[in-house]
Amino acid sequence: MIEKGYQNEFLFVLEFNNKKVKELNPLLREIVDDLFNNINENDVVKSWRNHINNQKGDIFIKINNIVRSISIKMGSRNSVHAESLNTFISMLRLRGLNENTIKKYLGFHYAENMTSKEYCKLHQEDIKYLNKELNKVDIDYFINRFVLKGRLSIYPVDGIIYGTPNDFFWINQKDIYKIIEHTKDRVSSSVHIGCFFIQPQNRCLNNNSKYIDKKDFVQIKWYSIFDDIIMYKALYK
Repeated sequence: MIEKGYQNEFLFVLEFNNKKVKELNPLLREIVDDLFNNINENDVVKSWRNHINNQKGDIFIKINNIVRSISIKMGSRNSVHAESLNTFISMLRLRGLNENTIKKYLGFHYAENMTSKEYCKLHQEDIKYLNKELNKVDIDYFINRFVLKGRLSIYPVDGIIYGTPNDFFWINQKDIYKIIEHTKDRVSSSVHIGCFFIQPQNRCLNNNSKYIDKKDFVQIKWYSIFDDIIMYKALYK
């Protein structure tokens, strides 16, 4: 899926790059019109992939020296963010979560010799408590950290393309906030903040040396991204 993702990003670059505004197909033109002001039909679009790791923008598009950053997603079970467990725990402390909450998260994260499903089934009261505490943090903070800006980017992305050049949805930064904010009260038996599901990058229950280091990283999944975009488009567009 990672290689397919890179290929998909490159295909979008090809669709944008060196085209005049008037030459873009209607869906791509919608993106350009949404992101740029005062452009004309003969302005040339430049586009390239972002080769810097750990940034949320996958491609850039540029018109008249104005550059916009776009994240591109495709398929299901989308991972939108990953970081070390240490930085994640430090972030939770900075957001005011107490040590009891930290302890319960670490219990879930490592869950020795258990899958996430098994742990959640046996420790549902701890999961409920943890989700209640996480829900006290302003969800806009998590939107910025997990989707728009991350830990290391200087600027947030301007929007998300979900799909492939032949079939995709476009949501801008304001759309992203609205879509995710509407999921804030979503209920689940696993650790989550709205539509964001929090989990180890790999539990590595078989201690495979190839993946053992992933046990100390946190991964954020946005499983319902397609359904959430569809619902938003149907209700508010």
